[in-house]
Amino acid sequence: MAVCIPEFLSMYETQRLSIELAKQDIDIRNIVINQVLFPDPKSECKKCVARRKMQQKYIDQIKDMFDDFHITVNPQLDEEVRGIELLKSFGTLLFEGYTPEWEKEK
Repeated sequence: MAVCIPEFLSMYETQRLSIELAKQDIDIRNIVINQVLFPDPKSECKKCVARRKMQQKYIDQIKDMFDDFHITVNPQLDEEVRGIELLKSFGTLLFEGYTPEWEKEK
């Protein structure tokens, strides 16, 4: 599994890592994209919306680049993942993915 964030340098390094690992016959089939913003559509935070738009560009590129990989997109969290309960919660994100609260209400 490789972990990256939706930015150019991280995407590039993840691609390089996967190539180098493949040369060593180490196959990674999973990519986790961390620290993705999911601004509430009702929010008036222009920076949040702009940052998410930029992130989406890189998420799309990562998905194209690793089209045969399993990709998980995780949100930027409000706090560090420390302790058993937060680790369990984060594990759930890794296996089940993330759905913003406003999407759950639909």
